[in-house]
Amino acid sequence: MREPWGADHLHHLLDAALGIDGADQVEARAVHAWGGLARFARSTVHQHVAGDDTTVSVRVVTRGRVGVASTNEVNPAGVAATGERALASARLSPPDPTFPGLAGPAPLPPVGPRFDAATAAASPERRSRAVARLLARLGPGQEAAGALSTGATEVALATTAGARLHGLATRAAVSTVVTGAGASGHAEEAAVALDALSPAEVGARAAGTAEAAVDPRTPVPGDHEVVLLPAAVATLLDHLAPAFSAKTVAEGRSPFSDRMGEAVVSPLLDLADDALSEGALGVPFDGEGTPKVRVPLLDGGVVRGLVHDRASAAAAGTHSTGHGLPAPNPFGPWPSHLALAPGATGVEELVGGIERGLLVTRFWYTREVNPKRTLLTGMTRDGTFLIEGGRRGPAVRNLRYNQSIVEALATCDGVGDRAATTSDEGGHIRAPALRLRSFRFTSASDH
Repeated sequence: MREPWGADHLHHLLDAALGIDGADQVEARAVHAWGGLARFARSTVHQHVAGDDTTVSVRVVTRGRVGVASTNEVNPAGVAATGERALASARLSPPDPTFPGLAGPAPLPPVGPRFDAATAAASPERRSRAVARLLARLGPGQEAAGALSTGATEVALATTAGARLHGLATRAAVSTVVTGAGASGHAEEAAVALDALSPAEVGARAAGTAEAAVDPRTPVPGDHEVVLLPAAVATLLDHLAPAFSAKTVAEGRSPFSDRMGEAVVSPLLDLADDALSEGALGVPFDGEGTPKVRVPLLDGGVVRGLVHDRASAAAAGTHSTGHGLPAPNPFGPWPSHLALAPGATGVEELVGGIERGLLVTRFWYTREVNPKRTLLTGMTRDGTFLIEGGRRGPAVRNLRYNQSIVEALATCDGVGDRAATTSDEGGHIRAPALRLRSFRFTSASDH
C-alpha cells in the first residue's frame, strides 16, 4: 500500500484499545511507514528495496504501574489483545511514582507542507531516473555509490485523557560517494519532496571533490585552523544533541548541567531545536502526543534552553516541549530537529580567512570518548584539503581527530551563509559551514 490509511481508519483501530477494563489510563499509537530506495554502486543501480509496515503500540497505566505492548496485527481484535498484554505487563511492573500522566487534547502548531503525495507514491523507476541525473554529472574515470530513498510516515495517537492526533510526512534523501584515481568525494541532501532534491547537483559536488582530491599529500597532525563543511558540522551537532536533554542535565551528565545561562561557545552561534520551520521534516507532535515547539538552545553562544518530555517537565515544574520519544523510553527527551542559524559568509570567504589550515568535507567513524566533555574521536573522509594563503590547496590524506565539541565551537569566528539538511532515522540537522580557529588532529592515515 503506497498511500495513507487515513485518520478515521487509524483512530478506529486505536479506539479498540482505549476501553480496556482495569486500566486507569490508556495511550494507543499507530505508525504506518512505507517507501523504498535505490542502491547504486559502480555507477549502476543494483538493488531496489521497498517496505510497508504498520505498528500499533499501547501503553496502559493501572494503579501507578505502566506497561507497554506492540503489534503488527492491525485490526481491532489485534489492537485490543495488545492492550490486554500491556495491562498484564503493567500489573507485573513496580509502581512508577514519577509517571506524569498521559497527554490530553492540544492544538497542533501551524506548519508548512510536510507531505508530498508524489514522493509517497514514488516508484522504483522514478527513483532510478533521479539516480541517473546524479550519475550524469560524473567525470571521466569516476564511479559513484550510494542510495536515493523516498518514504512516507503516517502517525495517529489517542489517549483516554483526550488527545486525538494524526499527522503525515514524507522524506526524500540522496547520498553518494564518488571515487576515481584513488580519491573520493561525498555529498548528500534531504527534503520533504523528491522534486525538491537536486541529484544532479549532489553528483556534481561529489564528483568535483573527488577530482580535486587526487594525489593527496601527507598532512602534519596537530592543532589546525579549519573550515568544516555542513556535513562535518552536522556530525558534531548530532553528538552534541544529548547535552540539551533536560534529563541529561538533571542527572549531571551534560556539559551544561551547571552552566545554564552561561556563554559556552562562540557568540556567533545560535542553535535551536526547530521542528516547525519551513522545510523541516516529520509530524508536528512527539511520541507522547505533545505538540512540538521551537526551543532556543544556544543564543549568542549562551545556553538558553533544554528540551523536555512529559516526565522531565513534571520533574522540573514546567511544560513538555514536544520532545518525548515513544514508550518505552529510557533515554528521556531528545532534540531531533537541530538547526544552526546561518551567518553571512560564503565558504570561499571562510577559507580566505585562514593562512594555513584544513578544509574538511565530512567526518567518519565518529565515536564518543567522554560525553560530559563532549570529547569525540573519528576520521576525516571523502575530501580533506590544505588551505594555503586563503585558498583551497591540494588534498591531504585523512586524519584522525580527538576533539571536544564545545571547545572547538568556542573558537568559531565564521559562519557560512547557506545551511544544508542531513537526515537519518534519528532526526534531521540543518547546519552551515563553520570556521574554527583550533581543531586537534592526532594522526594521519595512509589513505
